[in-house]
Amino acid sequence: RARCCGGAGGGCCRGGGGGGGGGYGGLPASAWAPVLVYCALSGATIFFDELYPLWLVAPRDEGGLAMHSGDIGAIMACSGAALVTFQFLLYPPLAARCAPSVMFARCAVLYAVIAAATPFLAPLDPRPLPLPL
Repeated sequence: RARCCGGAGGGCCRGGGGGGGGGYGGLPASAWAPVLVYCALSGATIFFDELYPLWLVAPRDEGGLAMHSGDIGAIMACSGAALVTFQFLLYPPLAARCAPSVMFARCAVLYAVIAAATPFLAPLDPRPLPLPL
């Protein structure tokens, strides 16, 4: 039995069931690939966020960067400030110019490149860079 959701005289009519779009749980079949990619990226991000401080504090002979907790705190604070700046100042104009799917695809590729390059930071010179203040 068909159920209409468009009110009087039209709209979207679909078969009975839960929600609708033809896929499992009402999600269209074409939406499953982006949802699965998003789940994979979310899992990788959580994994990276949890292991990043451990990698920073690990000794250099074990592949870490042998940083002190104060330095790690400063790095995390700067990362948070950069994230807030990007989210509120840079992202809105970019989102107005690009479709969400295009933005997602570009950021996913950029994330993969950055995540793949991260282990290659360990052999770099451990001396701090001079910051002009």
